[in-house]
Amino acid sequence: MKFTAIIVIAPEELEDKVIRHAQQVGATGVTILSGKGIGGESRKTFFGLTFEGTQSVLLMVVGKHLTAPILKELHGILVRGTDSRGLAFAVPIEHLTGIDPHQVQSFEEHLRRGED
Repeated sequence: MKFTAIIVIAPEELEDKVIRHAQQVGATGVTILSGKGIGGESRKTFFGLTFEGTQSVLLMVVGKHLTAPILKELHGILVRGTDSRGLAFAVPIEHLTGIDPHQVQSFEEHLRRGED
């Protein structure tokens, strides 16, 4: 079975929405990290200080067949017209250990049913 790591970097306030939508499409587990981000254009706040937004970094390991549907679903949350509120990308996983056998079984059943 082939797996992909999906990494999402989004504002903290979108964290629950991103997780909910990814799970609706088939993601099962999510690892959540906190971070700070500075975009291409820094925002100034009081006294000329630079604004650093709080970001959530979400890591998901999914079956390769779920990659495109999840990214497509997240696009609707992260992109509004020409405004980007976050970033999502996928990286193929060459080797993997430690994944829950029940999760592998779920992926395999999903493939047998022919779901995309």
